[in-house]
Amino acid sequence: MVHNRYRSSQPSGENEVAVDEAAALRDRGVDMHTLTVDSDDIATWSRARKATLPGRVVWSFEGARLIRDAIADARPDVVHFHNTFPLISPAGLRAARVAGARVVQTLHNYRPLCPAGSLFRDGGVCEECLGRAPFPAVRHACYRNSRAATLPLAVADALHARTGTWNRYVDTYITPSEFTRGRYVAAGWPSDRLTVKHNMVPDTPLRRQGPGSGFVCLARLSPEKGVGLLLDAWADAFPGGGEGLTVVGSGELERELREASGHLAGVRFAGQLPRAAALELALGARAVVVPSVWYEVFGRTAAEASALGVPVVASDLGGLPEVVRDGETGLLFSGGSREQLSGCLKRLAASDDLSERLGNAGRRFYERMFSPGVTTDRLVDIYRRVLGTASEPAPTRGMVPA
Repeated sequence: MVHNRYRSSQPSGENEVAVDEAAALRDRGVDMHTLTVDSDDIATWSRARKATLPGRVVWSFEGARLIRDAIADARPDVVHFHNTFPLISPAGLRAARVAGARVVQTLHNYRPLCPAGSLFRDGGVCEECLGRAPFPAVRHACYRNSRAATLPLAVADALHARTGTWNRYVDTYITPSEFTRGRYVAAGWPSDRLTVKHNMVPDTPLRRQGPGSGFVCLARLSPEKGVGLLLDAWADAFPGGGEGLTVVGSGELERELREASGHLAGVRFAGQLPRAAALELALGARAVVVPSVWYEVFGRTAAEASALGVPVVASDLGGLPEVVRDGETGLLFSGGSREQLSGCLKRLAASDDLSERLGNAGRRFYERMFSPGVTTDRLVDIYRRVLGTASEPAPTRGMVPA
């Protein structure tokens, strides 16, 4: 299993998924080896070496060498890639295939289609680059608000699409939701190589007792996560503060959002917390709120809430409706709708019975769809399929129960 860890200053669910899946496979008895590189290491590079980073994003000879050496040492049947950006690059995919391994890659984001990785720009969903050379992203400076930083990503996406890297060197792509699979199919990727496997969410012995009190939002404080929308909706729903809203997380908008909440009753920011502490806060909540305004690939926070038996209020964008069943395990609102979000908050605050019913159903849904046993079975089935040892093909659709 190969993963390029994101910078520690940008907490990433992808990092957690890679670690959790590797641990679950070892528990299952799979002979597991991991190759991890860390983006934090870039800060220690010399100025001259940092100047090579844009080229490495397109094609990293060092990344390819790391893959070749790891394969020579471990002699794996399957190499499963999570993130390859920026230090491994798609060169790692080719190196694994040329070395004779079967190759699986999880598409945790939209980076091969969108240099920003999010299909999000200027406060809303953007599909301008979908299915075409992504050079509009350079014009819009979509990655880090910098044309210079966006250019190598756009070149990499265009080059690998043109030369067939995505088709030639990967046996199966995993998407964490049917929605995400659909975006890649819409961009022209081969549908027969895209299969859905929901992200694994570790189980916990913690269970909410009763209807809970107050609301919790666990989110990176960046534009696409919609925390500003939540503050606006909170002001409408509970001008007196209600049972309270706790926001857990950090990010580029933290100062701005804290200032915006200064006049709002009942709102507090807890900052970035360890996962265990964040789950303790969520455990006592009436609901966890996921107000995203982008195409969420999966919605790990929502699934974690369900594992605790806590209902979720979420937008209906991206993969979230596959994690939150409207009226069954939580409440959905139209993405970006301040009025609908406010209404969902008030509806849950007014009914202990609704909160308990949704939370209990959410726990049952988690057990069927996102628990370690279920998702690890699915992952092993995918490996067997690419090795030609599965008793029957793993389905690519129909992973979401009606």
